[in-house]
Amino acid sequence: MIPGSILDGIENLDPLPVTAQRLISFIGNEQSSIHEIAEIVEYDPAVAANVVRIANSAAFSGRYPVDKVRDAVIRLGIGNLVTIVLDGCLKLLKSDAPLFDLTEREFHRHSAASSLVIKALAKETTIPLPPPASIAALLHDIGKLIMVRYLNADPSSLVSRCQEKQISFVQAEREILGCDHAEVGGAITRKWDFPKEIIEAIEKHHHVFPEGNGVVLDVVMLANYAAKSMGAGLGAEGLNITLDYSGSLKRLGISAESFERACAQTLIWLMEQGLGTPEISGEKQ
Repeated sequence: MIPGSILDGIENLDPLPVTAQRLISFIGNEQSSIHEIAEIVEYDPAVAANVVRIANSAAFSGRYPVDKVRDAVIRLGIGNLVTIVLDGCLKLLKSDAPLFDLTEREFHRHSAASSLVIKALAKETTIPLPPPASIAALLHDIGKLIMVRYLNADPSSLVSRCQEKQISFVQAEREILGCDHAEVGGAITRKWDFPKEIIEAIEKHHHVFPEGNGVVLDVVMLANYAAKSMGAGLGAEGLNITLDYSGSLKRLGISAESFERACAQTLIWLMEQGLGTPEISGEKQ
């Protein structure tokens, strides 16, 4: 059960910027048009400039550069578009996460890597990855940013509990802190009225279900693992996570070789964004 101090903190969070709120409402809405979506972006000059810039970046660039918001929206698609806008929102919550032994930059590296893994894996599977996947991957650890505001604990105590009882890091969080970052992240996105599919993927990204996890949860769990495997945001948790690696790959129709190829491509994109190397302890960039 989430402690009252954290629930109060979530309740007092500032609402998402209007542009983000309006774009989120279009997720899964088959009646929405490119014109409507582009119009929302155009009303926010800072967002519009960033969207066009990223549409021309190495990760998304096409045969020709784009200079109009509408063309950028078409190239990116609603899932990537919302992910880009929300990445800017995440930076408003920027903070070190000492409880998880993560600097602000390492947290951002992990979030960025996880969302880019979704894009890379989309090229390796014949199963369409729905727009909520990249959004949930970006935000899956957002609970950590709120927990560090209201809970005091040494990451070494969590690591020690893992070693003593041979349990996962998330289980140690529950035992020592009374909750874990995944359920706190679910509560945050529920407060912000995200679609159910995104909330559940964030809330359950450390749960393995015998009957399968569903496409979004499967790929978010793989994205989390991939980012950590690349050394992005390992923190105190490291690779001590619960994951049905082979099962998720099989359900998504992805081979181990394809997964490795997606990781390599993601690392290239991270390097192009200046996020390819981990932050050296005690040194902030």
